[in-house]
Order: sequence, then structure tokens, then C-alpha cells
Amino acid sequence: MNTSEEVMILKDAIKEYGSVNSEGKYSVSYGVLFDKTANTQLYLDFSVFTVEALNGTLRAAKRQKKVAFDAELLMMPKDKDVQVVLLDAD
Repeated sequence: MNTSEEVMILKDAIKEYGSVNSEGKYSVSYGVLFDKTANTQLYLDFSVFTVEALNGTLRAAKRQKKVAFDAELLMMPKDKDVQVVLLDAD
């Protein structure tokens, strides 16, 4: 799986497990995202994918300005309450 596919799965997970914040953007805590996606199979286009490297995918999505969060690197359990905000919902 390539990075763009992993970012698409990440965006779908934020929409599914998050909620719309006061700015009208989807947002989910890192703890929820970690619990729901780490070592969990996600379904996309009739295939099963696993987000094995959540932090790598988050960093790639942040560089691409698809998501925002207030940390360089998110770590459990220290950053479980940090919000991951979806900037590009398309």
C-alpha cells in the first residue's frame, strides 16, 4: 500500500470515529484514532488494509496539509487527548 492510500484510510477513519468541531471540521482525539485503527483492519474498495504505521501516516498527512495536530510526534498515552483535525475532507 502506498502513502496516498494510507492517507485516504486515515481521512475515512477521522470521519468515522470523529465529530464535527466548532470550525466545521472533523476532529478526533489521537487516543480514539489509535485505539480504532492501530492493529485493526479497515475496509476500502473491497480490500482489507491495516494501518500499521499510524504515526508515519499522520506525519505524511500533516506534511500534505490534510490534517493538523499540535505535536511533532504523537505518542500513547501521553498524547491521547490531542485532537487530530481533518483539513481536507475530500
